[in-house]
Amino acid sequence: MKEKDETGDYMEPTFFISKNTSVTSKQLENEVIGHACEILQRDILTVVTDTRKANKIELVLLDEKNETDAFHILFVSPDKVKVCAETPLGLMYGVLEISHKILDVHPFWYFMEIPPIKKPFIEWTDFDLTLPDFATDYRGWFVNDELLLDQWEDNGSNEYVWERIYETLLRLGGNVIIPGTDKNSHRHRESAQAMGLIYTHHHAEPLGAEMFARRYPGLKASYEEHFALFKELWKKALHEQKGTKVIYTLGFRGQGDCPFWAEDLDRQWSAAEKAAVINEIVHLQYHMVKEVDPHAVCSMNIYGEMTELFNLGLLELPDDVIEIWADNGYGKMVSRRQGNHDPRDEVLTNTSKPNQSRGIYYHVAFHDLQASNFLTILPNSPEFVSRELMAVRDVKMDKFVLVNTGNIKPHILFLQEIANFWRADYQLRTDQEIISEHVTQYYQNQQEEIQAVYEAYFEAVIRYGTHEDQTAGDEFACYLIRKIIQSWLKQETKIPRIEWLTGDKKIKEQVTEIFSIVGEKIAAWENLLLRCQQITLSLQDKPAQNARFFNDIYLSVAVQCKTLKALLHLLDAYQMLDREEMVFVFVKVFDALEEIHQLIQILKENPSDTWYDFYENDGYTNLTLTKEMIKSLLSYIRIIGDSPDQDQWERKYIMDPTESRVMLLSNTKKALTDEKLARKIRVALMY
Repeated sequence: MKEKDETGDYMEPTFFISKNTSVTSKQLENEVIGHACEILQRDILTVVTDTRKANKIELVLLDEKNETDAFHILFVSPDKVKVCAETPLGLMYGVLEISHKILDVHPFWYFMEIPPIKKPFIEWTDFDLTLPDFATDYRGWFVNDELLLDQWEDNGSNEYVWERIYETLLRLGGNVIIPGTDKNSHRHRESAQAMGLIYTHHHAEPLGAEMFARRYPGLKASYEEHFALFKELWKKALHEQKGTKVIYTLGFRGQGDCPFWAEDLDRQWSAAEKAAVINEIVHLQYHMVKEVDPHAVCSMNIYGEMTELFNLGLLELPDDVIEIWADNGYGKMVSRRQGNHDPRDEVLTNTSKPNQSRGIYYHVAFHDLQASNFLTILPNSPEFVSRELMAVRDVKMDKFVLVNTGNIKPHILFLQEIANFWRADYQLRTDQEIISEHVTQYYQNQQEEIQAVYEAYFEAVIRYGTHEDQTAGDEFACYLIRKIIQSWLKQETKIPRIEWLTGDKKIKEQVTEIFSIVGEKIAAWENLLLRCQQITLSLQDKPAQNARFFNDIYLSVAVQCKTLKALLHLLDAYQMLDREEMVFVFVKVFDALEEIHQLIQILKENPSDTWYDFYENDGYTNLTLTKEMIKSLLSYIRIIGDSPDQDQWERKYIMDPTESRVMLLSNTKKALTDEKLARKIRVALMY
């Protein structure tokens, strides 16, 4: 009941949050509730600066059987507010809603480096906070290909980083996670569950079991030959997870995230034979799970090779298993390309049993050693993603939405949009709407210029096929550079494994085609990088925004621009082989090397005090390996192109003509390094 003031009017309930406000619960033995209390207490002490009369926020776990994750907030008195829910996760959601709506802590505060807005105290009067209406029941992240996150530390530990990952997902309304790949997933399972998240499994690790090849490295990973050993691994995994919150992933794939038959080269498998093995295993796993937990939720990924088998009508799943359908790694809801095989089997037109629950596994980051994005944002536009997501909802494939987040930091724009999609009120949105909201949220200055950079980014991406989603992320240029160098040095007649890009052609034709594809976009990337540099100069007196801009979009532009320019120089050098002296090829390869050098230097100049070293373990795009391979090519060209004594180019292009022919001493100083020689020759060739 509302109290009355001296005039007899009802007073608005008011709760003052100050440094004397404590967050507590009578159920602190529950790990999720304990973490919820810690987070809200941390945020209060971070935001408010003054003290007032001591009061408390109490988290109350209701003794109810419905077990929904909804929460409600009860103003008891100026001394006490209660957050009530039927589940520990509901209490966590309630706490994070208070943190966001009352304390003004942003969901991506950690990854976007948003400092709290300090206030003496907070006068809290609106207690009508509720859980959003979600259309998606299971809302999750798969923190996959997590090379950048794997060894990186903040606040003195890697565990702190993972706790912030869980917190961020929860702030967005998520409730499911695969906390890393392979060993990482197992290592982080308990800490993720302790924050209230449901644990689930990589599609290559059914039931979360240890990989067969790791447990039995000397044996062939054949289910038919080692049925009992596989079953024992699955039984062990179920025992370890018993009594915890898990969505069990069923299925069977190879040991290298590939079809199981790809590792059995001694046999030709028909589609029916492949499906028979999978069906037998799935039903066995399903019954094993139900014996441990009759109410367990199970899912199965209809991913990659599974799409084709499903479309042939060969897969037989238990009725209550959630089908998880995947995009192709680039945001398009068709089956993925594997190697040069790109069937593009339709996903959204598939029909399942009546009332069969379906979900999606959707990528905002991907790793395919071809054209995917690892360091940079998704090359397909936000509107494209929004359109695909709405098509997913139209066919009721949104009960479970699991997002491949990559390393999170480069992908905030798309992670936020998919979190928006989890909600029932989500509608199709345009590039302008999505980008404008993002820029307005994170930047107070240079908003028009930053929005224009984002919009131009998706116009500048390399497009290499007939389909709108066939666009190039950062792996495109670096993987091609390394493949071209290897083929060049091995004197191969074609660059292997790039038929998906050029078709079956000889190396000269391949080089010509790639040169044409890349060349028409270079000017756009150079212009975009220049605009980013101008914005950075304008934000020099705004260090927080400058650091945010650098890591949010500038870095993606720089990586794309510099690696594509390096690729173009390399292609140009190869085309010179038949028409120019080797010295010109030498200089052109050096031009490629210099682009990568400059990019690595840009990375080293990251203005963020927190994230400055985040990109050091770049093991996929791998700028350092790319640099070393270009350097090797540079040395090779000098070895075969210069004179036997490695001094002719220096004498011809660098030395004073009056000295270059005098041979009283063979030389008076050490030979120049490849890079110094190339730089000096390049200058000489300009005049």
